[in-house]
Amino acid sequence: MCIKGKAQLSYSQLDSTVSSLTQTILNNIHADRRKSAVDSLTLLLRTNLTNVLSFKRDLHSAQGISVLYPADSSFRLITGQYFVSDDEYRYYGGIQDSSGKYTELKDNSYEIRSDGDQYGELTAANWYGGLYYNLFSCTYQKQKYYLLLGFNGYSFYNKQKIIDVLHFDEHGQATFGKNVFLPDTGEVDHGDLRILYTYSADASVKLNYDPGLGFIVLDHLMAMKEIYPGQGPTAVPDGSLEGYKYNAGLWQHINVLDQVPLENIEVMPILDKRKGKDIQGKDIKKKLK
Repeated sequence: MCIKGKAQLSYSQLDSTVSSLTQTILNNIHADRRKSAVDSLTLLLRTNLTNVLSFKRDLHSAQGISVLYPADSSFRLITGQYFVSDDEYRYYGGIQDSSGKYTELKDNSYEIRSDGDQYGELTAANWYGGLYYNLFSCTYQKQKYYLLLGFNGYSFYNKQKIIDVLHFDEHGQATFGKNVFLPDTGEVDHGDLRILYTYSADASVKLNYDPGLGFIVLDHLMAMKEIYPGQGPTAVPDGSLEGYKYNAGLWQHINVLDQVPLENIEVMPILDKRKGKDIQGKDIKKKLK
């Protein structure tokens, strides 16, 4: 399906068209058709999410995209992933604030990694793409920000989990990355503004917020030599857990959660509660050989 021009759609038309396009993005076997559907969906969102009324309308039927709201419903964050090739995944989406203003997100993750800027401050036009599955509000020194948890397909052999930070300036401009992460020592680290965990695509790695514990809980990774020829050094879970604990607006890293029994960890679902589905809502049928 190709969307041309800048025609406004009715709500039911928008909902059904988004649903159709996301199905093409997820399931079509032809790369050019998936890319065309992404371009059409990007244009559709940009030209239809333009006012307060559109902000109040949910995208009920869309599978394979994530739509997240903070507790105050001041904006919504829309992200999606599409498969380009065996070694490339790309991301798309946008931020719509409660006034209806829509800001498109442009994925430059491959270029950002090449330049070595993956831990710095980024803009919506120069975004480290990801499919976000959790968002919650935080405050540091009376300034609000939003912690994001997400996934990046990265490459054929390795995947990434992401802890990023979204905040807005006085003009409402979105910025990604913020110095809110404390290392084990508890001293302020003026380095990385986001956390990236890269691991073998053959491994399953949990990273989510546990409301009972008040921690972000994740698998502790250990370095490994390449598992497959051409993979290079990678990482896999070693059976222990680590985490980040929220304290006075900052996130304190906890190296190993020896004190937390595994049965007490609540692993929150990623987008889709149905069994046998991956992060995009697709059937899990293939594994690396």
